[in-house]
Amino acid sequence: MAPQVVSQNEAGQATRHPALAMLRGALVAAVVVGVNAVAVATVAAGIEGLWGALLGLLMVIIFSGAGLLALHLSRRTSPTVQLAVAMASYTGRIAIFGGLLALALSSENLAENVNLTALGVSALVVVMGWMAGEIWAWSRLRIPIYDLDHEVNR
Repeated sequence: MAPQVVSQNEAGQATRHPALAMLRGALVAAVVVGVNAVAVATVAAGIEGLWGALLGLLMVIIFSGAGLLALHLSRRTSPTVQLAVAMASYTGRIAIFGGLLALALSSENLAENVNLTALGVSALVVVMGWMAGEIWAWSRLRIPIYDLDHEVNR
């Protein structure tokens, strides 16, 4: 009988980087939903729909990914600092997004080349896909309810 090989993903082992695992799950779901949204927008509104849907997809990936990346970078800090980072990241992303949205809505050049309806609808659909992927990935993480030794938390 051959010796058993223990893998890194053995059942019961804690997930080393939960934010990155959630980022992977969310990114896959967002891209799948986003590609479909781009295809539908292109058929429905032509090249302007294509650009609008691509811009919506890109905005969601950048803004949502930045939040999970900030949480990943703060993973070695205290829970209080992590909460502050999460809140600051969220507030900053909303402020930047609002500013970009105001700039986009006042830009005549953007309105001529991009279907704003396709942008908005695809952004909403991709956000829903992102959240579904993030929740799916979170539900599969192995986060212990007890303190672990320092090896797992690296």
